[in-house]
Amino acid sequence: MTANLQTKITPGALINPDKILIVNGKTDKKTLISLLVKTACRGFAQLDADEVTAQVLKREEGFGTALETGLAIPHARLEELDAFSAAMAVLPEPLADEKNPSAPTRVMFLFLSPGCPAFFKQHLQLLAALAETFQPAFVEELAQLADPAQIAQKITQKNMVK
Repeated sequence: MTANLQTKITPGALINPDKILIVNGKTDKKTLISLLVKTACRGFAQLDADEVTAQVLKREEGFGTALETGLAIPHARLEELDAFSAAMAVLPEPLADEKNPSAPTRVMFLFLSPGCPAFFKQHLQLLAALAETFQPAFVEELAQLADPAQIAQKITQKNMVK
């Protein structure tokens, strides 16, 4: 399915309950990214989750994506894709980020975007929409929820309010 390049991509449009993980207990960034990549790759037979995980982790080594708001946005642009895909983790117990210890992660929103230059504007719009949507109070609100359907509904509602 090819996305309409004139349509603005929102977090709510990419996330549904089966793409949301509630992570109780301790985990580490690499394990969490691997789980999210596997979830985001579902339905894309052309993607090898291990290869995509390696790409995302390599990008994270160079420039971490944890924000002061409690949101981390690992992502990759992939030539094999013709549509965006995403997965999200909510962490009731914050995940420390070694690159930015003052910004523990409560929500990790991983997305994969088409590598074609025509999608780059939407890629940047999505990064901006994520930063705008997932402000500290909203991140904290999501971290208190234990139901993926409620989380997806909150995100969709938040995107509609704009």
